[in-house]
Amino acid sequence: MQIIAGIARNIVLNVPAGLEVRPTAARSRKALFDSLGDFSGCNVLDLFSGSGALALEAASRGAAAITMVELEPRHLRVIGENLARVQKAGVQCKANLLNCSALEPRRYSIPAGSPDLILADPPYPRSAEFFGRLMRDEFFRMHFASARLVWELPDTPGAVGLFLEASGPAEMEIRKFGSTSFLLGKVRP
Repeated sequence: MQIIAGIARNIVLNVPAGLEVRPTAARSRKALFDSLGDFSGCNVLDLFSGSGALALEAASRGAAAITMVELEPRHLRVIGENLARVQKAGVQCKANLLNCSALEPRRYSIPAGSPDLILADPPYPRSAEFFGRLMRDEFFRMHFASARLVWELPDTPGAVGLFLEASGPAEMEIRKFGSTSFLLGKVRP
């Protein structure tokens, strides 16, 4: 896996061993990021960071600040290595790497500041559950209400319906980039 565009283009990233982390396919990631537009000066929050690829792609494309939230210590080591590679290639942004659960927004709200964009790619088996919990979390909704949200969806039958139900009346849409579907919208207060 590698960075697709920007200053760190073609830098190869490590991925934690095992099946816990499934990086977003390059074709899907490219189409998604191209559709999101200009990242210059953007503040990005990456939940369930895994390898850090999503936040690091944003940093390579000009994000001013990235906050990567990951609970698994083994994954944090890999993210740290990947961050060092991207910085060595010339990417300059404020980077926070936090060892906490994405389901505990109080722990990352201050370091993340007020993100413009929230990226989330949680483990597929619990993705809908995690989405629902965050969308019902008043603290999360109030502190991140102005952020665009991009949530990678599982490829299991019926998954899209679960997410649409959990989003309630929020303005969300499902878009497919390459072989991967994403829920796009705004966090509502």
